[in-house]
Amino acid sequence: MTDLPSREASVAAASRLLVLCARPGLAAADAPEVRGLLGRGMAWPRLMERAEEEGVLPLLYWNLKEMPEDLPADALARLKGRYLANLARTLRVAKEVGPLLGAVRAAGRTAVLTKGLRMAQTVYPDLGLRPFWDVDLVVQAADWPDVRGMLEAAGFVEATEGEPGRGLPISAPGWTYSPYFLRGDLALEIHFNVFGLHFPAGPLPPDVLGRMPLPAGGGEATVLSPAFEFCYLCLHAQQHSYRRLIWLTDIALMAAGGGIPWDEAARVAAAYGLRAPVFLGLALAERLWPGTVAPNVLARFRPGPATRAALGLLWPGTAAAERTLTPWPYYMPSLFSLWERRSAVLAARSLPSILFPPRAWLAGASGLPKGSARLTRQYGRRLLRPFGLAVRRLRGAR
Repeated sequence: MTDLPSREASVAAASRLLVLCARPGLAAADAPEVRGLLGRGMAWPRLMERAEEEGVLPLLYWNLKEMPEDLPADALARLKGRYLANLARTLRVAKEVGPLLGAVRAAGRTAVLTKGLRMAQTVYPDLGLRPFWDVDLVVQAADWPDVRGMLEAAGFVEATEGEPGRGLPISAPGWTYSPYFLRGDLALEIHFNVFGLHFPAGPLPPDVLGRMPLPAGGGEATVLSPAFEFCYLCLHAQQHSYRRLIWLTDIALMAAGGGIPWDEAARVAAAYGLRAPVFLGLALAERLWPGTVAPNVLARFRPGPATRAALGLLWPGTAAAERTLTPWPYYMPSLFSLWERRSAVLAARSLPSILFPPRAWLAGASGLPKGSARLTRQYGRRLLRPFGLAVRRLRGAR
């Protein structure tokens, strides 16, 4: 019979090891604890699988390579191989995407690089430490017809199956249309709203854009200012209910790196109704890695008591930090943003499409035919699911 307490202890030890090794440069004070955890014996195949799921497999290698005597040689070799493979892929992707971004910029259009590839170069000390699957680009809605033409001319083809929402008769920029374009194994995900909120997309303020050189002779990329990028990272992590450790690592490294003008970040968070996700992202980073966030920084984003209570109910600190939350609907942070903005006009424009998205989009997202009568039930589930989750969370808190 399986020893459940031992299994739970093993899972807890693996979780703790990943947190300690989820930032480049293991703190000297943490090294004894890491060695102690390794000394208990690790199920290396499962540990590596989970590290990959959490997006921190290269970081695990980066920190454990300094203590080779504390883990099996074959485990260290496998970790090194995965790190090198990620490094090679990052360099290749940067070299492939660079000419496209240069062509978009030369044509006077805008495609902004964000998240994975941008983080790999600007936040991490080594290009092999930040895995990412796709390249995220934010495109001005008005520029989309021309940018799409450039993608097709460069050999990219829009994905039509395999993911919810793809291949639908919706091709106008907006939250119901966030397409993937593929060329070989290179995937580009296109966004039309800088923060991925479920609101009508407006033009990007020109003062939020900057330039970043790409590695491997890839040219230059247009990027968001650090304040905008940081707010976006915090929102994105909340939209996905903090399911991957690497998203919290991104937040922690940006917060601790000294490159964020906090006054500007506070203004961005207030203007876009993002104080709640930024506050929670910072609080979780501080919870996992004490000393990451200065108290005066966290205080800048502290929302009111009602919002903090709602955050505690929807994303309780322990479960969020441990990445064990039942995911909330992706649109929940948009509702928080509406609450913070206190705009009846924006609410009237946005709530109907959030709660009752186009039938074609819902069909693709649920895997049902457009004409299916069961889609009505899907609308009901979309409305009622948050309430059901909240009731279960309240019952569990008693």
